[in-house]
Amino acid sequence: MAYVQARGLVAGAPSEFARNRLVVIVPRGNPARIGRLQDLANPGVKVLLAADAVPVGRYSRDALEKLTRAPGFPQDYAARVLRNVVSHEENVRSVVAKVQLGEADAGVVYRSDVTPTSAPFVLLLEIPERFNVVASYPIAALKAAANPDAAAAFVSLVLSPLGQRVLRDHNFVPVIDP
Repeated sequence: MAYVQARGLVAGAPSEFARNRLVVIVPRGNPARIGRLQDLANPGVKVLLAADAVPVGRYSRDALEKLTRAPGFPQDYAARVLRNVVSHEENVRSVVAKVQLGEADAGVVYRSDVTPTSAPFVLLLEIPERFNVVASYPIAALKAAANPDAAAAFVSLVLSPLGQRVLRDHNFVPVIDP
């Protein structure tokens, strides 16, 4: 959004339409017996993260650093988890796929990426809100939209209670209470 705004391509001001939270997923069989977030730092646990160049990868590392300062976590928690990273994936879908196939013991993903297709194959560990990193998604119509009325109507739909309900049903955090 910053890119299109800086170039004057946005019609009006952008609005936040949804948020997303990080979760840790483990394969349904949980061979590494990961029952709490602290277990990600255990020696030999195979962890997947998205690459640092990918937003979810940066957010994951930020959350690990926050957890380092959380009660009940060792001071070197983030460093220990990062030593357990066996692959830096190019996108969050790769993290989900590899964890669900059992190619890793755990991965950090957006909650919305645990879809009805992947959910039966993974278990979730929630990251406490205080230590989580929340992604925020903006929406706006473009000045050069082929159909400005349709673009504005779509933005309105996404921001409406119906649009927010659909987002919530897909594991996003709505910005208004649907």
